Amino acid sequence: MTTAAILDQFARDIADVIPQIDATAEHHRWQPGIGAFDEEEQVERLVERLGQQSTSYEVTETEASYPNSGQRCDILLKSSGSEIPVEAKLLRFYRDNGDIEPAAYSTVYSPFSNSLVADTKKLAESGFAISGGLLGLYYEPADGPFPLMDATKLAEKVVRDVAYWYDLPLKTRTIAEFTGLRHPVHQQGAVIIWELTE
Repeated sequence: MTTAAILDQFARDIADVIPQIDATAEHHRWQPGIGAFDEEEQVERLVERLGQQSTSYEVTETEASYPNSGQRCDILLKSSGSEIPVEAKLLRFYRDNGDIEPAAYSTVYSPFSNSLVADTKKLAESGFAISGGLLGLYYEPADGPFPLMDATKLAEKVVRDVAYWYDLPLKTRTIAEFTGLRHPVHQQGAVIIWELTE
C-alpha cells in the first residue's frame, strides 16, 4: 500500500472507533464522552482500540523518538516494512462547558509554537525515510460548527499556512466524519489526515 492509502485507512479507522470509545468514556472532571479528554489520552485510547482490530498497518509505537533529534513523534505506523510518522493534534474550539477555547486557534495555526502547522516542519526535518502525515481530531457541537470554520475549511487553511510559512507540500488526504457522541458540546466532528508529500 502507498503512504497515502495507509493514511487514508488510518483516518477512516479512527473515525469508526471514536463512537465506540465515546460510549464508555468517563472523565472524573468533565462531562462523559471522549471529546473532553486531552490529546495524549485520546491518542492512547485510539491506538489501543486500533491495536485490537485487524488493519492493513500496525501502530508500532506512540511517543517514538525521531531519528535525528530528541523530539518525539505521536504515532508511528508500520506497513510492509515502512515506518510512517504521524503527528496528532486535538482540534477543539469549544470547552467542556460550551465556551470558546481562546488558545485553540494558535494550537492549530501558529508557526511559532507547538502547533499542527509547526509539526509539519518538525516532520520534514525528522530524519524518517517517509515524511509522514498529520492527524487532526476535530470536534464540534451538533448545532453547528465554530463560526466560519468547519473540517474542510480548517484542513484547507492548514495546507495554505504550511505552504506560506515553510514552503512545504502538504496535502489533505482524508476527512472522515463521525457523529452521535455523548458529550453535549463535543457531539460530532471529523478525523483529518494530511500527507507531507516530499
